[in-house]
Amino acid sequence: MHKQLAGLVILLLLAGTAHATSIDLGFNNDSAQVSFSQPLVTDELGSSQVGARFLYNDGEETKLLSGGFEFVGEPGNIPGLKVGVGVQAYGGSADRNQDILACGIGGMVRYAPPALGGVAVSGKLYVAPKIFSGLDSDGLLETAVRAGFNVTPKVEVYLGYQNIRSDFGRYDVWTIDDDLRLGFEARF
Repeated sequence: MHKQLAGLVILLLLAGTAHATSIDLGFNNDSAQVSFSQPLVTDELGSSQVGARFLYNDGEETKLLSGGFEFVGEPGNIPGLKVGVGVQAYGGSADRNQDILACGIGGMVRYAPPALGGVAVSGKLYVAPKIFSGLDSDGLLETAVRAGFNVTPKVEVYLGYQNIRSDFGRYDVWTIDDDLRLGFEARF
């Protein structure tokens, strides 16, 4: 199992570094998450970008692949503030052989005030209602927050918290990821 995870992480890293704008690796003793993001179009109004992620959580026996797109921009006259909305597709499995297939809509916010010299806070929320869910999942909710610091203009180290819950009907709402992670994000 760990060899399969390592192979998938290496594949995502190699695929992501060929064309990725950013690659992100977060981990703790029980879980690892790797993601990459690629802008499609960027102009004075913002950007549209695609991304993919793989999450493995040994404690919750979760293997989750997700991908989607977001529209991100800087609203008003607040330097360092970015907001975005998008769609995220989820597929994978969790403990007790529960299979997940869901499509969530949601958004993100990131604030990195220039006066604080590299400090940033961000958060995201995605909701997949029952109508956009399938297999064993009757819905999914993902929330995440993180605080980071740019050690160089292209590399941010961070501490983040992520919670992903899915409604499995007969098992009720079940947490499939609930962890603090250390990590870094590199931008190309």
